[in-house]
This record gives sequence, structure tokens and C-alpha cells, in this order.
Amino acid sequence: MTNRAWKACTRAALAAAVSFMALAAVATSASAAPPRAVSAAHSPAIAVSHGRFDLVGANRAVAADDQVTAFHGFSTFRTLVIQSQGFDLEGRIQGKLRSYDFRAIYQVYQLPSSSGWKVWALSFKRDKTQSVLKETFRSEQLIDVDVDIKFKVSSANLRGVSTLRIGFETLRLSLDGTTKDFTVVNGASGGGKDQNNNDVPVDFEPV
Repeated sequence: MTNRAWKACTRAALAAAVSFMALAAVATSASAAPPRAVSAAHSPAIAVSHGRFDLVGANRAVAADDQVTAFHGFSTFRTLVIQSQGFDLEGRIQGKLRSYDFRAIYQVYQLPSSSGWKVWALSFKRDKTQSVLKETFRSEQLIDVDVDIKFKVSSANLRGVSTLRIGFETLRLSLDGTTKDFTVVNGASGGGKDQNNNDVPVDFEPV
């Protein structure tokens, strides 16, 4: 083997080793679950951290003292420390989410469960009576939602990112002093935030 060929092989082996270590570190971070005692026979509970909630808007045709008020906010499912640049990030979020079922309030406006939260917000703002929404809101109870979704972030979108929060939008509805959170777990309502709270594109794929 020539000296040039030997150097080329050495560089390739080193690059492969670095790539393997980076991917191993990412996989460990992406799959790490909150410390808790979990039975092997059950999916772990997903610990969700809610951020700031902003007002979606209200229909002025509805009396202010008898209307559903809606807010939206980004809810973090995973926080990852990015230690290596130049690699795509892949992971999986799996477990049970304690939440009110967003599909119920989507059905009020006959929206597919794959629609983004902004589509729901537009329908909400056009709702003149909120009669069906109020009835649905009052009847909804907390449930355990099974979540199993893969995510991928392109290396190009990770430039300058040291910490990445991956999660989904939550619609927070309030009526008559009662507040309920509906986390919208679908690809159109998911995304990422960097250490400066800037948006980072994330691709989601249900398992």
C-alpha cells in the first residue's frame, strides 16, 4: 500500500469513528427518558414542559363573559444538547401523554387530526356562537394519549444550535374559570426551538 493510500484509509477510518461516536451520543440524548420508576410492561409517561402561552384571539360576536378564550404555546417533549455539528439528528418520542384530546376540539370544526393548530385557530375565530365548542370543552376529560413518533433534523438547520427543544403546540382553552390544555401531537404542529427560542425545522413521521 502506498503512503498516499495509507493516509486516505486512515482519514476514512477516523471520519467513520467520529461519525459513529456523534450518532451514538445523539441517540443516547434523544432516547433518554425522565428519571422515574416505570414498569417494563407499560409505556413511560412523557414529561412535558409548557412555555409561554399567547392569546389566539376571540370572536367579538360572543359575549365576553361567556366565551371560550384560546391561547397557544410551545410544549417541550425532549431537550437535546448538540455536541457535534455536521450531522443529521434523528430520534423517537414514545410514551403516554396526559392531556385533553385535541381531536375532540378539532371535530368541532370538522378538521382532520393532521391539520396544524393554526387551521384550528382560524376556525375558532370564525365561530360565532361557540355552542358546540363549549359543550365539547365541558365534557372533555383528561386521557392518556399514546405517542409514538420519529423526528429528524437536518444538519443544515443545526448550525449554531447548542441546545434543541423538540415539541408540539398546545391549545389552552379557558371557560367559566376552568382551563384545559389540548396538546396537538401531529407533524404540522410540531417543531423545535434553539437556545435562543428561535424556530428550528423538524420533520416528524408517525410510527
